[in-house]
Formats: sequence, structure tokens, C-alpha cells
Amino acid sequence: METTLAGPPADHAPAAPPGDAEAMVRAAWLYFVGEMNQSEIADRLGLSRVKVNRLIAAARAEGVVHVRIVHPSVEMIALENELCCAFGLDACSVTPASGQEERGESEIDKRFVAIAAAETLARAVAAKPDGVFALSWGTTMAAVAQAYRGPRAPRARFVSVMGSLTRKAASNPFEVVHRVAERTGGEGYFLPAPYLADTIADRDVLVAQRTVRTALDLANAADVAMSGVTEATLESFLVAQKLISEDELRDARAAGAVGSFAGLFFDAEGAFVDCDVNRRRVGVPGDTFRTRCTIGVASGRLKTESVRAALKGRIFRHLVTDETIARGLLNR
Repeated sequence: METTLAGPPADHAPAAPPGDAEAMVRAAWLYFVGEMNQSEIADRLGLSRVKVNRLIAAARAEGVVHVRIVHPSVEMIALENELCCAFGLDACSVTPASGQEERGESEIDKRFVAIAAAETLARAVAAKPDGVFALSWGTTMAAVAQAYRGPRAPRARFVSVMGSLTRKAASNPFEVVHRVAERTGGEGYFLPAPYLADTIADRDVLVAQRTVRTALDLANAADVAMSGVTEATLESFLVAQKLISEDELRDARAAGAVGSFAGLFFDAEGAFVDCDVNRRRVGVPGDTFRTRCTIGVASGRLKTESVRAALKGRIFRHLVTDETIARGLLNR
């Protein structure tokens, strides 16, 4: 923290001030710069402690004293506040950029965001230790689970928001829910169904199964939901890990998709689109996220427009992101 005064006093303060204006500056100088307490200042200036207290208060009120907080995190706090105001968010967490971004995202930035998201989830668990927490999966959420360090919560329940059986994935979908459940001592539930059914009819059969229905009902009633935000490009997690085909991505983009949240594609206004993937996905309906305390997690500049669209559609009301995305959202 830096403190500056309108002007420094003489090196030696007199026993008694010639006037209140000069006394105010001298008292403020000794208090903020000299780091003397009010009793010591009273003795130095020959004033009562009550008088000194009033002089210091007056110095603040009249702008004689300027206090500036210079810790690096202050700039991130300012960004968080701006984002909350600009997009009507309930809360926001921004991590500083590492300066090592390559092709839109650095592993360091992703790790910073994952740690911040894990801390956000830990606070939610601490606030409601008997709550239900619905989590998606993917590389971002796997990093969140890896970074999770929270309180013990044996009555907490953690459940997948979408089908957990995949053709291929860089991260085991079961790990996200069960790693967090293990670290809290809570219970973990997953949807015993694929992320995508082969057909819409198959999806209807799957969601009618009792075991699937039980897990879906739990996820739909979650107190808190959390998912990563991805872009609708060939570089996105869903395509890169062959969870959907390039043809399925093209179909989603033709319907207007610009990003995805919990495996559901949405358009530039944040509306979930009518595409083949969304129709065949097994999981929590998109509109459910808007009625929950939902947290979106994203890092890397390539996801900026996807995050912007999700914010416009109010898919989530709490954002955890990096400085690059935060500045991109505010600079447009």
C-alpha cells in the first residue's frame, strides 16, 4: 500500500501547530509516513489524542492523504468487479496471465484457473456440507479435481451432469466426481450411460432406466453445478478427443453453435441449439443450469467469444477465468 500527502511538512514538527490546516498535514505525515501512533503524535505536537484523531480524519476527508493499494492482485479484483457489473454476474474470479500463452492457452494459465475453480468449489462445499454438487468432466474439470483441497464433508454428494461412458477421453470421467468425493469423504455418483446415445430413440430408452433416472434426478436438483466452457472448433476438447465427429461439429455449427457447456452446444446469444449432438446427449438439460448456482470455468483467449455468448445467455452466474479472457470480454 502506498500513501502520499499533498506536501511534506518541515523535518521537525513544532511543539504547537500554528493552525489547524498545518496541524492536519503534520499529523497526517507523522501517522501515515512516520508510522507513529496517535498517542505519540499527540505528545509530539502538544495536542490531545482526540484532536489528533480529528485531524487525521480531516486529512482523509479533504484529500490531503491519498492511499493507493499496489499489490498485483488488486488489478484482478478490479477486473472481477468490472465483469460482474458488465454481465450481471453474481461472482467472478480472475487469475493473472502467465505471459506464456501459445495458440490460445497455456498449461500454466489453465492450472491457475483450475486452482481458482477448485477453491471456489471448496468454498461452496464448506458453505453447504450436506449439499449436492453437479460436475461435468473434461481436461479442465480433471485439473479442477486434481487441484481440489477442501474441507471434509461426509454428507456431501457429487454427481456427473452428463453421461460418463465415452469412446475416448484424455481424462477419465469417473475421476472428476470420485476424486472430489474422496477428498471430502462424501459420496460420488455418475450417470451409467454414454455421453452420446446412437440415436434419439436410444437416448429416450437410456434416460428411462431407473439407475440413470436416479442419477439425473440428483443432478437436476443440485445446489451447485460446475463445468468448463469450450469453443465449437476442431481444436475443442470434444472433437480433439473424438467424443464427437467433425461431421457432428459441422452440424452443430450449422445450427449456430459457437461453444459448448457440459457437452451442450449454444449459439452467440447463449441459447442451446437444436443440433444432433444436443438431441442425443444424455445428461442434465441446458435450462437447468440457469436455475442453479452454476459456475463456468475457462482459460485461453480462443474461448473468449464462447464465454461471452454463455454470459449473454446467462448459462452460468459465476465465472472463473484468466486475465486474457477477462480483458477480451471487457475490451470489445
